[in-house]
Amino acid sequence: MRRTLVAVTALTLAIAGCSSSGSTGKSSSNAPPLVIHAVDAGTFQEDFNPFHLEGVNFGTSGMIYETLEFFNKLKPGEITPWLALKHEWSNDGKSLTFTLRQGVKWTDGQPFTADDVAFTFDLLLKHPELNKSALEIAGTKVLAPDKVQIDFKSTSYAKLFNIAGSSPIVAKHIWEKEQDPVTFTNPKPVGTGPYKLSKFSAQLYEMDKNPNYWQPGKPEVPKLKFPAYTANAVQTALQQGELDWAGAFVPDMQKIYVQGKPDQNKFFFPPEGVVNLLPNLTNPILAKPEVRQAISLAIDRDKIVQVAERGYTKVAHPTTVPMPGGESYLPPEYKDAAFKVDVEKAKELLKGVDPAKLSFTLLVPSPFTDWVNVAQLIREDLAKVGIKIETRGVAFADWVSKVGKGDYDLSIRSTPAGPTPYYQMRTLLYSGLATPVGKSATGNYERWKDAETDKLIDAYAASEDLAKQQEATQGLGKIMVEKLPAVPLFYSPSWAQFRTTKYVGWPSEQDPYAMPSPYTSPDAAVVLLHLKPAAK
Repeated sequence: MRRTLVAVTALTLAIAGCSSSGSTGKSSSNAPPLVIHAVDAGTFQEDFNPFHLEGVNFGTSGMIYETLEFFNKLKPGEITPWLALKHEWSNDGKSLTFTLRQGVKWTDGQPFTADDVAFTFDLLLKHPELNKSALEIAGTKVLAPDKVQIDFKSTSYAKLFNIAGSSPIVAKHIWEKEQDPVTFTNPKPVGTGPYKLSKFSAQLYEMDKNPNYWQPGKPEVPKLKFPAYTANAVQTALQQGELDWAGAFVPDMQKIYVQGKPDQNKFFFPPEGVVNLLPNLTNPILAKPEVRQAISLAIDRDKIVQVAERGYTKVAHPTTVPMPGGESYLPPEYKDAAFKVDVEKAKELLKGVDPAKLSFTLLVPSPFTDWVNVAQLIREDLAKVGIKIETRGVAFADWVSKVGKGDYDLSIRSTPAGPTPYYQMRTLLYSGLATPVGKSATGNYERWKDAETDKLIDAYAASEDLAKQQEATQGLGKIMVEKLPAVPLFYSPSWAQFRTTKYVGWPSEQDPYAMPSPYTSPDAAVVLLHLKPAAK
């Protein structure tokens, strides 16, 4: 049986760049540049390889390199055609055929074709280090200049988001010349996206509008500037109006940023996954379920949310299922589950563990000031049950590297959201993502390996039946509660501050067309395509 799904939702919205803010009618020819902060970094590395997790500059995916489709995580089920106009499943979910958009060109003028798509997925097959989503690719077939088939080793219905929504497509004529695409830093990126790199230095990189972009008249923002800022400098820049769009935690939003101008200085923090306390399960003490349960019982999450996160988010559900909205994915027996502090029970669980071994280092990225404060509160809480914690703040790139390679005891890290809670759980729990210590992982950083977990993940991917997918996700939620492979803390906000003085059309609670943060890909590019110059 051959099943077809044509992705048409929000197509008009994407192509026309419409939003609830409407058009101002002002020409973008003289429109000002947009100054963006996506990550706290004192310096930038010249890395525009869209398959890299460490060191790659934000905007590489989305703004320069595009995906086949766009999935709106704020509106589950909403899929917008992008480089692909439609997709068709066949062979019981083991083959996926894309019909591609015609007339698209790479920024060097070469045509975009099915050869590029086939090459990209063959590249992931040949180089597993680049296969961030652990896709079980078997091979590809070019059926026509605008049609390509990707074959998989197992049923892959549930991996559509990973295949079409988070795998950037690269140019065959550029990348086939590289002997080692894994280490290739791609200093002169050639993409199909709305922007192209125009300037790079360790302190600033810039992107200019792609004049031949396939969406006519888009983007209306002619230039993007990404200056290097540390955490404290970001707050000063926001306060002084130097930044137009930022993805930062600001401790006192009203005083530092809004400054009595709510119509001009706006922010939107929808949940984007869950922040977890990650235990390194290759550590024999942290591998003990009773130790993880004791850690969880000792942590006062309400205090963390109110003090460290300033009330901008909520305590996570023990299953990690986003709530409200994820009710159908909750295991019935844990529908009303909630975290609570129980110091005495935590102490009881730890009685059989040598106290001398209950000493760990908690690694956090020092630029993330809210997480630094979270770590201090966790240190204080765990001291009450006899667990000694040394908090250690490191540079962002160092933190990404150490957590990815399993070089840590405990760390704090968010697991990104997907079209359904399953994608978040797969990233957190799938054993196929658990690389050996010393080798960079793209998920499952705690290195959880459990046959029951993998069976449920595979069951979800093997079916298009919503009820069966919900049942599998409920099983994963039960594992989170009962086995606690990671310790959920709170929902991860998509930090986004933006000004309407230069441009309008930003995402909002009333118009949630994409995640609003500049560090979320490819959503950030979708946001830029919606922006229009503000009326003067």
